[in-house]
Amino acid sequence: MNASGKTTKTLVWILMGMLILGLGGFGVTNLGGSVRTIGSVGDKPITTQSYSRALQQMLRGQVSASGGAMSFAEAQSQQLDRLVLSQLIAARSLDSEAAQLGLSVGDERLAAQILSTDAFRGVNGEFNRDDYRFRLQQIGLTEREYEEIVREEIARGIVQTAMFSNIEPTPSYAETIVQFIGEKRDFKWAIIDENALAEPLSDPSTEELEAFYSQNQSRYMTPDLRNITYAILTPEQMIEQVEVDENTLRQLYEERATELNRPERRLVERLIISDEKEAEAAATALNNRETSFENLVKERGLELGDIDMGDVTLQDLGDAGEAVFAAQTGDIVGPLQTSLGPALFRVNGVLAAVTTEFADVRDELRDEFAQGRARRLIDNERDAFDDLLASGATLEELASETIMELGQIEWHSRSEAGPAGYAAFREAADRITTEDFPELLELDDGGLIALRLDGEVPSVAQPLEEVRERVIADERQSRLIQALSAKARDLSDQIAEGNDFDTLGVSVRRETDMTRTDFLPEAPAGFMVDLFALKSPGETTVSQGGSTVTLAQLETIISPNPNDESLESTRQLLEDQYRNDIAQDMYNMFITDIQARTPIILDETAINAVNAQF
Repeated sequence: MNASGKTTKTLVWILMGMLILGLGGFGVTNLGGSVRTIGSVGDKPITTQSYSRALQQMLRGQVSASGGAMSFAEAQSQQLDRLVLSQLIAARSLDSEAAQLGLSVGDERLAAQILSTDAFRGVNGEFNRDDYRFRLQQIGLTEREYEEIVREEIARGIVQTAMFSNIEPTPSYAETIVQFIGEKRDFKWAIIDENALAEPLSDPSTEELEAFYSQNQSRYMTPDLRNITYAILTPEQMIEQVEVDENTLRQLYEERATELNRPERRLVERLIISDEKEAEAAATALNNRETSFENLVKERGLELGDIDMGDVTLQDLGDAGEAVFAAQTGDIVGPLQTSLGPALFRVNGVLAAVTTEFADVRDELRDEFAQGRARRLIDNERDAFDDLLASGATLEELASETIMELGQIEWHSRSEAGPAGYAAFREAADRITTEDFPELLELDDGGLIALRLDGEVPSVAQPLEEVRERVIADERQSRLIQALSAKARDLSDQIAEGNDFDTLGVSVRRETDMTRTDFLPEAPAGFMVDLFALKSPGETTVSQGGSTVTLAQLETIISPNPNDESLESTRQLLEDQYRNDIAQDMYNMFITDIQARTPIILDETAINAVNAQF
């Protein structure tokens, strides 16, 4: 019964949240005058108001792709309105089942629930009848309608409590996963490098090199190229044409004076102690080394971040400024009077005054101003460029008749030269076709570009002579990996025959208490997976990844520590997840069963009428 009461109280609070926040003053009160429901489950109606409130609540909880509030049209495109409807149908299915089971809530239980609802309490903390009526009027409900909703919510809670109680996870479920996660291993391992080979690798013959090249031609393909002609104008191209007079630069310098010239500052922490005697006692304790500044902060329930003033000037500190600025880094001064009362100050750093002469930043200011002026000049020319392209001018004509510059590029996805450094160009170059007409695109720096695809060159294999050095290196690396892997397998066989790992002539390393998630930076990516696949101490495994080959031997398998708090937390989390998953499955099956034997009627006209209000 306690569980039922707790569930019911939670459900009623959820209901109140949906009613008060979800409706938000919105109601469907005029749908032809007589339409009050959008359907029913058995003899339980689904009202237009409940559907409207649920839609409003859904919209408040969603964020659109642009980051703002989601529109109803966007919600409909994601079928969120149908999801809301299905949730209402599920809730009314439970209400119908509760009625079929004969579950009802008496007036005493109902009154207790309403009287304990904080939303209906007055300023004195007691139930207030006027507040009760007022809040229900705000959300368009009569007392009778609301009380019927609460009755159904409580009855529904009883059904759900009965359904979800006594769900216990299978003990082996969490235990198996915890064993998997928490198991540790001790092992030996070694990187098998070229020094372990009996003989150095020989150079490949011409025939071997050609055979390797033929079998691996995909490594030596040229990229797919797109031959693109473009006309471009950037602020950098225009900057020399921008004239900036000295008065303008000096005005810019004056506007940025507070940024370029900063007074001497201090990095300061300030601990306010409102009582003068207490502040004096704290200062004395500090001087006598009976406490620390950190302890004084903690004693007042604060953290250092709460008292950090950052960098402050002499004027920022008011009357305390002179004493604080006379202190050295690490000094604690005070108590000093402040507008908030006596305070102790700790100086954490001294920032010298910054003075920047006009001559030191003149060129920087000119470039900044010229860049902005150049962008405005480009923007002023944009319409003229657009008109020329719209009239059918080619990029060559555009470049000859304007200040735009013509260029060409053999573009591919890894291109970086020229306009390939601009994101707008890369995006356009990737999707443009030979059928497209050139159009102006704005670049990141305020420049403009228009481009045309002249043709495409498909990927082809580069001739062996052009990539010979790469092929020689790749072929040798391939043979080296094969030789190292063979050597590692040979050493593994020797261990299996009874030889000690430490006597095999390789540099042996030892690791202890390693879990599956631990990482060895020099080992191949799949090393720990291979190591934990071993079943018994003494077994070995050969791992290879990239250019690295390793040999490992398992020494000890360590079971999880039953007293490990992190593993116990993981076990609890897994069991909770199991309960929730089972509960959700049971809920879905129960609702499906109810709906299979209960008539469900929906009025699409009424549903569309409600939707039209959004």
